Amino acid sequence: MSTILDENEIGDIIQLTEELIRTPSSVHDGNSIYEFTHGFLKKQGFEPEYQKIKNPYLEYSDFRNLYLRLGNGRGPKILLNCHLDTVEACEGWMEDPYNPRLEDGKLYGLGAADMKGGCAAAIYSMVALASRKKTINGEIFLSCVFGEEAPFSLGTDTLLREHDFSGYDLAIVTEPSPLLAINDFCFDHRRIHKSKFPVVIIGAEGRILMDIDFMGRSAHASHPSQGINALHDASRLITKLSDFDMYSNIKMGRGHYCVLNIEGGDRSFTVPSHCLIQVNRQITLGETKEGCIKELKSIVRRLRLRSKVKISPALTPCPEVEYSPYLCDKSEWIDRFMKVLPKPKRGKRCRFTTSSVGDFNLLGHRTRVPTLVIGPGGGNIHAPNEFVNVDEVVKTTEYLLDFFGEVF
Repeated sequence: MSTILDENEIGDIIQLTEELIRTPSSVHDGNSIYEFTHGFLKKQGFEPEYQKIKNPYLEYSDFRNLYLRLGNGRGPKILLNCHLDTVEACEGWMEDPYNPRLEDGKLYGLGAADMKGGCAAAIYSMVALASRKKTINGEIFLSCVFGEEAPFSLGTDTLLREHDFSGYDLAIVTEPSPLLAINDFCFDHRRIHKSKFPVVIIGAEGRILMDIDFMGRSAHASHPSQGINALHDASRLITKLSDFDMYSNIKMGRGHYCVLNIEGGDRSFTVPSHCLIQVNRQITLGETKEGCIKELKSIVRRLRLRSKVKISPALTPCPEVEYSPYLCDKSEWIDRFMKVLPKPKRGKRCRFTTSSVGDFNLLGHRTRVPTLVIGPGGGNIHAPNEFVNVDEVVKTTEYLLDFFGEVF
């Protein structure tokens, strides 16, 4: 079976990526992206199905997942996952973020790298495989989920609640792995070094969000010593947490802190009596939510702040949607996938872990199925003028097709 895409197929992949970019798909844009994708797959002869996103702990509008199965089920089973939702367009774009532009091998547009290029690769790999192989002795389950860019990954959560993947051999997520592996740990060389497409990620750190309340005492700002400035105390903790941004990886060391939000004070001439900050704490293997909270309380005690401080986990709808760390360092199926990738000039192809979090955390942690991330790179994700490298979209499709051809 030929796994090299011809010029017409390459043109189709680029066109599919462009159409996905043209279709707005933030949490405020409804289901149009899934209606387009559903229609595309129907035209290719597939029978995609919708899945209403549900969660017993949270009302989450009328969004849906889209999935399909390919194969007779009598053989290996592969889950192929991507998310079609994006963040909202931010300020600073030099052009219409929904009008894709191809220049010098880069396709610009909102969500191009994160992750409509990866979605196009996943979807078109199914199209190319079906056109080449009439009988699939096994099963590929393609899931196009919603909500990865919204809180809690409720699309993948619903997928895992309603479908049993415990008997699957491998999960592949086509996120932009070259971007997720920047400044992250190479598991094979036991150090941080530059990554180059194709990049395989075999594990990810988790995270916990914590709300920290500072309760001081108001006073006239002309006499600040008569009050307790909650903002000042919060700033002391924020400064201290920056010291903890040290080297770590998924199996050694500890996760770092990042302050995400701060609220407190007003424009009146008053010592602020209250401040609330939200802190992200990365979690490596072996760390627990309880241990992270205990560590943070210890840091606060050593600072001897005047404000009363309350630390609590930020609200999540249920424990299942919390991002827990995972690592798949020993998997024959990941090893089989690595064999379809081009060999580097020296040594062997690297396997990375990432400090990012996403749907892959839920898949790797909850299903216990070996989970790898591989997809096209680009630049400026979650920022103006985002782009994806078109040749990497094509190559990702070919790697998937090559692997499916070898497996099935």
